Amino acid sequence: MRIHSPDPISRLDEAIAALKVVDATCTPPTYMIGDLQWIGAVLGFRPNSRGYLRHMATKAVNSAGDVLECGSGLSTLLLAVTAGRQGHHVHTFEHDASCHQKLLGLIERYQLTNVTVHHAPIRSYGTFDWYDIPSTCDSESFELVICDGPARHLTDSGRYGLFPIMQNRLDPHCRVIMDDSNRSLDRHVIGRWRKEHKIEVQSFGRFLQFAEIVCV
Repeated sequence: MRIHSPDPISRLDEAIAALKVVDATCTPPTYMIGDLQWIGAVLGFRPNSRGYLRHMATKAVNSAGDVLECGSGLSTLLLAVTAGRQGHHVHTFEHDASCHQKLLGLIERYQLTNVTVHHAPIRSYGTFDWYDIPSTCDSESFELVICDGPARHLTDSGRYGLFPIMQNRLDPHCRVIMDDSNRSLDRHVIGRWRKEHKIEVQSFGRFLQFAEIVCV
C-alpha cells in the first residue's frame, strides 16, 4: 500500500492503516518505514534514520515482553502497532509537555490501547540527570528498550540514567536499541555501561549511527 494523500495527517492515517494489515510476525516493509519517516519530519517530530526505525520494528515484532521507549515520536506509533500485535505494552517517556499532548491525540485517533505515553520531566539524581519515573509506569519487566532520549541539550549525562534507574525492571536478557550511538557523548555513556554492567554492544548503520546493547 502506497501513500497518496497530500495532507500529512491523511497520509499518516493511510500509513497506520497499512501497518496494521502487515502480517503480525513480519517487519513492515522498508517503503512503509520510509513513508512514516517522511510524515514524521513534516509533522515536526525528531527524525530517525530508516535503518534505525526498521531495526527497531524488527526487534519489537520479535519481543518477548513489554517495551520501554525513552523519547517519543512517530516511532511510538510504530512500536505500538508492531509490539501491540504480540500482546505487549509500550511505555514511552516524554519530557516535553507539548510533544506529550501531540502523541496522546494521535494515539486516541488510531485507537492504540497498548501504549502509554508518560509525561516524564528530566530531574537530577545527584551525579546525573534522567527522567522522573511516573508512578503510572506499571510494567515490572522490560524485554526491549528503545533509547532515543534524553536529548543531549537537556543533560550532560545523556542517556546514562537508563541502567542505574531502571536496572531492576530490565529483563536479564534485555535488548537496548540506542540511536546516535556514534556521537561522543553516547560513546562515553556506552563505555560507562560496559564498566558497570555485563553487556555486549553491536553497531549498525552506514555510519554506525545506532547500536544494539544486549544484557548478558
